[in-house]
Amino acid sequence: MTDTAATPTVSTSVGDLHGRLRDGVHEFLGVPYAAPPTGDLRFRAPQPPTPWTGVRSATHLGPSAPQIARDPSSPLPATGYATDESCLFLNVYTPCPDDHGRPVLIWIHGGSYMTGRGATVDGGPFARNGDLVVVSINYRLGLLGFAELGHLDPDLAGSHNNGIRDQIAALRWVRDNIAAFGGDPNRVTIAGESAGAGSVMAILASPEADGLYHRVISQSAPASFMPPSTELAMEVIDLAGVDDIDGLRTLTVEKTIEIQNQLATNAAESAIANPRFPGSARKGLRPAIDGITVTRSPVQAAVERRIPLLLGTNLDEGTLFGGHLPNEISDSLLRSLVADHTSDPDTVIEAFRAEQPDADNHTLALSMIGDTLFRTSSLRVADAAAAANIPVFTYLFEWESTGFDGFFGSMHALEIPFVWQADLEGAAAGWQRIMGPPGSWPAELADNMHNAWIGFIRNGEPAHEAIGSWPRYDDTRPTMVFGDTTRLEHDPRGATRSSWEA
Repeated sequence: MTDTAATPTVSTSVGDLHGRLRDGVHEFLGVPYAAPPTGDLRFRAPQPPTPWTGVRSATHLGPSAPQIARDPSSPLPATGYATDESCLFLNVYTPCPDDHGRPVLIWIHGGSYMTGRGATVDGGPFARNGDLVVVSINYRLGLLGFAELGHLDPDLAGSHNNGIRDQIAALRWVRDNIAAFGGDPNRVTIAGESAGAGSVMAILASPEADGLYHRVISQSAPASFMPPSTELAMEVIDLAGVDDIDGLRTLTVEKTIEIQNQLATNAAESAIANPRFPGSARKGLRPAIDGITVTRSPVQAAVERRIPLLLGTNLDEGTLFGGHLPNEISDSLLRSLVADHTSDPDTVIEAFRAEQPDADNHTLALSMIGDTLFRTSSLRVADAAAAANIPVFTYLFEWESTGFDGFFGSMHALEIPFVWQADLEGAAAGWQRIMGPPGSWPAELADNMHNAWIGFIRNGEPAHEAIGSWPRYDDTRPTMVFGDTTRLEHDPRGATRSSWEA
């Protein structure tokens, strides 16, 4: 139930906003935090929003960034929502726009830096149950957000991280305005999943964001970055049929999506012809260490920033990323795939076979992809931070989905509806295809995860009565396992974890 009359007008640094009241939470939707990145501002760092006069209605979502449509056969929710190049909007959910100074949660969506929107999640449950102010943001994606063009125009140096610059601009907006919504700018947690978690790591590695956040939640982060790739930009120019940056600026949005689809098709064909395990540090339309915005690795950043961390991965991360692999994988091909990521492939294969004695090589390969993409890089961050005596809490999500005949298991991103207590009959109904109908998934698991996240956001401690003690991560690797039961384990899947260290 929504009510626009019950929500007071809120004054921000650029103008007044009027939102709506829904299910006890005040929502301010489609709030511009930067100028539209169009025309001459395409490929440039985000600029401040234009002030307005009067009261701006904030009762409807702003369009999301232009993006490739998700494959309809994907187990993930569909992406059929409005998009536009003018996309730099955020959404605020608050129990009350007063002066109570509540902790703030900023959510950065995932989607391989190519799809997604801030409103993928509903901030209402966190606002109601945790007395938090929640902010979700859009940012530029794909070619418009992560293409290095400084070699074409020196003024565009750092364009490879424009999507990250957008996110930092949103953090600045929060610093300057969130108090008017009942939030405390000195108690800000940034959180994200997949590309959103990678973005969180990029923010951690960016001096531009210092002081804008105070805790970090990283769900399945590809926690490693490459240098910028100018080769990709040249391929884009070739596909676009233009000569310079001015030509790129004249491309229609539809043409940029067409180019991204062609890049994705080329990459998929190459992956099928020459199968490899993808790694967390990959070239492409994604963040890079450019020395301008992102200046260090996530491991270095975690140690230097000394920000408390909550991070983890899912048991079956790789099931969503192995479509390029042949169904039948020989022992020699498996060894070749593993050898790309370690100098001792035999030790890794032996460890995975011992952990999954009944699995065939294809199943083992999917498990290994989850490690090369997410688990090993995330745990390197945890290990480094814990060794520097920084508070770190780690988790493993292992609840197995039943949709698609159970093939995807505890797949990548599956923890999101649990953490956010998604209404599977409402905005998050797209999750039903993988999770099953409402009532078929464990509400207790959602409560356990949701309340742990609230505890960490509010006071830096995710433990609560229902799950018991959750000690800080150390060299014994205590990890909260979320599945059919919630329990603490030390170094789960330790043999396969350590096998990569060679």
